[in-house]
Amino acid sequence: MGLFTAPVPGTNFGINTPIIQINQYPEWDVTVALALYFTGLGGMLMAITAAMEFTGKYQSLVKKNSVFAFIFTLLALIFFDIHLGNPTRGFFAPITALPQMVHSWMARGIEFVGGLLVFSFLFMVLKVLNSKSVIANWTLAILGLITGIFSTTYSGFELSAATGIPFWNNGGLPALFLASGTVGGAAWTYIMSLVTKGEEGIRARRLSAKLLMYSAVAELATWFLFMANVNFIYVFDEVAYEYMITSAAFILDLVLISLAFVIPGISNLMLWRSSRASPQPILDFPSYIKYAILVVAILALIAGYYTRAEILFAGQYAYQVAPLTPFQFTSNQPIPIGSFGWKS
Repeated sequence: MGLFTAPVPGTNFGINTPIIQINQYPEWDVTVALALYFTGLGGMLMAITAAMEFTGKYQSLVKKNSVFAFIFTLLALIFFDIHLGNPTRGFFAPITALPQMVHSWMARGIEFVGGLLVFSFLFMVLKVLNSKSVIANWTLAILGLITGIFSTTYSGFELSAATGIPFWNNGGLPALFLASGTVGGAAWTYIMSLVTKGEEGIRARRLSAKLLMYSAVAELATWFLFMANVNFIYVFDEVAYEYMITSAAFILDLVLISLAFVIPGISNLMLWRSSRASPQPILDFPSYIKYAILVVAILALIAGYYTRAEILFAGQYAYQVAPLTPFQFTSNQPIPIGSFGWKS
């Protein structure tokens, strides 16, 4: 059969319009994977930090985390802008995207990430200035919690709604990205707890190690949920699936996430057993366990990037190389991230 063709993106329709094969669409590169990664890391770090703010027990750690939640969110927007290459239009993107929110996950994502950047910045300012206003702190914490969760999950909804890339059209993606973002937020919180002194640091280490363990289980479960929902009716899905599960990055990702469950899990069981035999109100991890979990936390942060990159690149790889069948549905093309006039 003949090759399907489409106008080259960014050109006008007409008799002289250059054309490309329909399954040779331009790809999103590593900058997009990094942008999605930092969106999830910043979003769930903000959500975890907001929850810790509500307890009132982690003021020093909340201050540290608030700074990095803003930095990670800023990095996400910087990588988006590197890919799109138009800072001026990027600044006005939330205004341009607002009318599209009813029907576009991309528009919703722009609003969520833009809101997260604003609220995380304001929350950071209050924490750095040691604001004592409970109303102001809690208001921004709640707004940061909401935008953090939705910033983390929106890209999963966006990709799952992109029917032009069948491999992304999977209802398990939002849950996978949420679990992966929580792993990253818990890992960074644990790292920050190591430079937090006193009883607050001990409590924070124990809490973040437990959260890292539980969220790692959730990510492993949602990885299998995603794979179970791959629709092999599409030839693209079969090619993408085989490409992904045989890649070294995917295997490494599962190994690192498994370590993020096993090491903190064993450490918490050991600490629980010691606590039962000790009259002390709260015990800290022994030094060797502290640093073992630190290594695992760093590896979990690396795994968070692979989680997004594997799905992003496997779907695009299959769309580029899979043979088209006579009954293959191909009319719905993926929407470039450069929508709303941001792309230069």
